[in-house]
This record gives sequence, structure tokens and C-alpha cells, in this order.
Amino acid sequence: MSEARDRIRTLLLRGDNMLKSGRPERLPRALEAFEDAAALAADPEVEQSIRELVVRRLEAARALVAAEDG
Repeated sequence: MSEARDRIRTLLLRGDNMLKSGRPERLPRALEAFEDAAALAADPEVEQSIRELVVRRLEAARALVAAEDG
């Protein structure tokens, strides 16, 4: 379980850093990192609070990608 939590943390940090760069071409890579984190967080052994955090980050990244496309 700790391995999944550490991997999720790494993926969230990667996605956050890509978003912070402010470069639109990095949005898809940030979204991919958050989607990978969401896949890992789907494990029932992962704490609910972590799953909720991942979902919030994923939704925010999707909104940014949609705003960039539209």
C-alpha cells in the first residue's frame, strides 16, 4: 500500500509541476500523470482521502485541457 501511495504522490507532483510551468503543450502530459494516479488510487486499499485528492486534481486538469481546446 505504501508503494502505491508513494507512486501516486510522485504522479501528482509530476502533474502539478507540468501545470505550474504554464506551457499549454504540457497539459496533456499533466493530465496523463493525473489519470495514472487515478488508476492507482482506484485500489480499495488506498485511503479515501487520497482518492478524493486525485479526483480533484484530475477534474481540474480536465477543465484546463477543455478550456485550452475550446
